Amino acid sequence: MNELIKYFESLEERIATLEAELASLEAEVDDLKSRPAPEPQVVEKEVIKEVPVEVIKEVIVEKPVVESEPVVEEPVKEEPAPVVEEVASPKAAMYGKAVDDIRLAISLGDRFLYQRELFGQNAELMQKTLTELNALNSFDEAMNYISRFGWDTESNSYQQFLVTLHRRFG
Repeated sequence: MNELIKYFESLEERIATLEAELASLEAEVDDLKSRPAPEPQVVEKEVIKEVPVEVIKEVIVEKPVVESEPVVEEPVKEEPAPVVEEVASPKAAMYGKAVDDIRLAISLGDRFLYQRELFGQNAELMQKTLTELNALNSFDEAMNYISRFGWDTESNSYQQFLVTLHRRFG
């Protein structure tokens, strides 16, 4: 009989411990639900049109020669238009090829890393954040936006994420 009483007492203690853990978890969930979601921003994008370059050729008018000596005319040489080579910017060499959508700059492995270490396993928050970062116009705006998360700026995952932002905003 004593063994049965001890068994029920241990069950009561275990139930009390589990109830305390459940209350703690519920408090954490309530805290997460009470956090304000970042406000979406409407951003107008500036469209830059390329203007065609006009090529101007020089016209040479020769005066008639009045002398009796024969005149040797040299053929007019047309110089080819200079070839403009695209030179990669130092930032492109440092951070990689620029992208228009930040999601394209994140590999599958990095996606799991960022979700785990920066967004606390919250895939929905990560997707929403990436969408809102894409809508911003500059790297400074993006840095201001992510500062609200309070990430450890010394962590490798944070530093990798900054490289990704540089690829998006140059």
